[in-house]
Amino acid sequence: MRYPRVIDGAWWQLITSQLMHHDAPHLWFNIAGIWIAWLLFPEQLKTPNDWLMVVPILLASSAFELLGAPTYEVYAGFSGALYGVFAYAALQDALKKHWIGGIVFVGLIIKIILDLDQPEHGDVVAVYAHIGGAVAGIVAVFLTQKPFINQPEK
Repeated sequence: MRYPRVIDGAWWQLITSQLMHHDAPHLWFNIAGIWIAWLLFPEQLKTPNDWLMVVPILLASSAFELLGAPTYEVYAGFSGALYGVFAYAALQDALKKHWIGGIVFVGLIIKIILDLDQPEHGDVVAVYAHIGGAVAGIVAVFLTQKPFINQPEK
């Protein structure tokens, strides 16, 4: 049984795997995903600090891939991080009582549940990447959110 090089000490692959892609369409779909997230949630993704949240999200996505599919040698793609960015921005939007964020967040959760319920329709490593990214995005919201109790209405 072969294991990813991360286990042998190539820790940087937890980051670089998110920047690799299987082919050009895979890369373009991920670029389109970033663009769509920015278009849907400009208020949640407007500062460099908002985009810095991608780093812990992609690390969590890679860690979930490694834990969920440890026999894969190569991980590639940014979709787990995209799930995290969408979870982060959509949940922030929903907590501000904006309907689009609520719809996107519920849709994201339904997609993950369907992937878990019907694993034959997807790649196991992608499912774990998506779960890891989404969990990290949700956690990031609660780590960065101000207390809800004393927030003034805008």
